[in-house]
Amino acid sequence: MEMHQIRYFLAVARSLNFTRAAEQCNVAQPSLTRAIQKLEDELGGLLLHRERQNTHLTELGRLMLPHLERTYVAAQAAKELARGVSKGDMAHLRLGLLETVSVEVLTGLLESLNTCLNGFELTLVRLPHRELASRALEGDFDLVFLSDAVELPERMRSWSLFREGSRLVVPQGHPLARKDGIALDDLAGTEVIDQIDCADHERFKFACASKDIPVRFRHRVRGTDELQRLVRSGFGLGVLPASIPLIDGLVMRPFAETAPERNVAVAVVAGRPFQTATEACLRLARAGDWGGAVRLSPL
Repeated sequence: MEMHQIRYFLAVARSLNFTRAAEQCNVAQPSLTRAIQKLEDELGGLLLHRERQNTHLTELGRLMLPHLERTYVAAQAAKELARGVSKGDMAHLRLGLLETVSVEVLTGLLESLNTCLNGFELTLVRLPHRELASRALEGDFDLVFLSDAVELPERMRSWSLFREGSRLVVPQGHPLARKDGIALDDLAGTEVIDQIDCADHERFKFACASKDIPVRFRHRVRGTDELQRLVRSGFGLGVLPASIPLIDGLVMRPFAETAPERNVAVAVVAGRPFQTATEACLRLARAGDWGGAVRLSPL
């Protein structure tokens, strides 16, 4: 099955006239007829009833029409994409983002890419640490933004962008909301919402355990938005990175003593050639001033 055969069939299906279809396709009518006959041979049946004044689709033709239309449109889109890439008009970036890194932190970077790259196309996916790294190795992402809570595979290379500490998240009317700094002892006997597959949160749990602080982790969530909504509904307190934007009704309070911190980094799979968008994003990320996007801890 060749694309010109499908194109000729679609032209006849629209006009229901072989002569007009041949003119639209800029081809001699006998050539158009032979191409459609070859297509019918491949599909095992007639697609068109050829009558002098009443050419019309057969049942097989009606069934095959939407499938052949999709095939033709997809082929044309692939050609356009290939032409755009070869001319430098397309710049697709597949970005993986750690679940606990806010998209808001990357807004300025992404806006710059969208402004400076012709044909910029972004695919952004949020995942937990281990899945993010494995998907990058499988080729699903060009770049990933994650933290140093989990050691990266040897094949990945990373550059630290900024460091930030954890914050306690409490409802506005909670007694701890009135404190300027939170000691881990303040959390003794409290409910803190656990975070599934979150290596950064494991650091907080370890800090509590190392000081024998009896914190209860009864409720579990994965996303930062889900955590905040449970905190607001009274299920317990939360611990989030300082850069996470809060929903209404919640406040963040810093820890008064040394609290778990993380380095947020950008990483790539070593040895893979960079496309235009990948190289531009990496350069902008490494040169960027992240202090305006996040509340940083001193380096």
